[in-house]
Amino acid sequence: MPLADPPWPPPVNRVRRYRNIIVKAACNLRCTYCELKKAKVDTAATNASIGLILDRFMPGETLVRVEADGEIGSYPPILDYLAERVRADGYRIEVLTNGTRFPQCIRPELLWVISVDGHTAEMNRERGLTQAQVDVILDQAVALNADLQCVYHGQPLEAMNGFIDELARRGYAGRLHILPLLALAGKPLTKHLDYDRLHKAPFLEQEGYFRHWDYIYQHGRRGERQCDQITNGFNYYVDNDRIEMMKCDSYAPLPRHLTLHGLQSEPEYDRFPCGTCLSNQEYNNCRPQMAM
Repeated sequence: MPLADPPWPPPVNRVRRYRNIIVKAACNLRCTYCELKKAKVDTAATNASIGLILDRFMPGETLVRVEADGEIGSYPPILDYLAERVRADGYRIEVLTNGTRFPQCIRPELLWVISVDGHTAEMNRERGLTQAQVDVILDQAVALNADLQCVYHGQPLEAMNGFIDELARRGYAGRLHILPLLALAGKPLTKHLDYDRLHKAPFLEQEGYFRHWDYIYQHGRRGERQCDQITNGFNYYVDNDRIEMMKCDSYAPLPRHLTLHGLQSEPEYDRFPCGTCLSNQEYNNCRPQMAM
């Protein structure tokens, strides 16, 4: 039987632009692996700055992630503004939170990404969460189909598998993204997770992500693969009425000229000076939220 001709024109996998807005703000947690963030937020000025950034992009062609150096859920007027821009203009906006303000901070118009390091207080010891807080976070994560970002800082393999099993038991339909404790200033990764011994689930990141993690851990460099932040992303940093731009902060020593002050055109780079990081943007284009 002759083979059928392939479809023509061939199907195209179109994805949205990804733009990350980071608000300089204070945090209500004291994670041991994170810098202590202190800032005074003028929510009116911050919303005006966010609005200037949003207005640069077509709502139907862009996924915008809004997060804070601290905890975005501590600033309800910012969440209200984002929800209003979704209702009024059709923007697709996801918010990164540590979940400690749930359920009060939830705005149903927004997509949610939650940082949590497991299903037990012990797994979240570096974040200082109680079991009661973890339980609320996971209840909301399942209800919202939120993505989860889990920092792997040395939790036992049995605990990580217990986390995966608990999410599967609950019928979790989001995406669990496990990222290693980041190596600052371009230093080698210090944490490794054995993918072959990890329980498999449909909500886990694809195998290639973990294999690249292996490569970076073993060789102390990223190799040739560019992450999706470099191919399809850009960062905007908001400090009240001040805006800075950068392709990616990269967790590596970067020349000052890569930081752009004020809104201007987004430069593209033939070769961005990446460090050894492996983060949530690595396979970002594969997320369902990015599909057009």
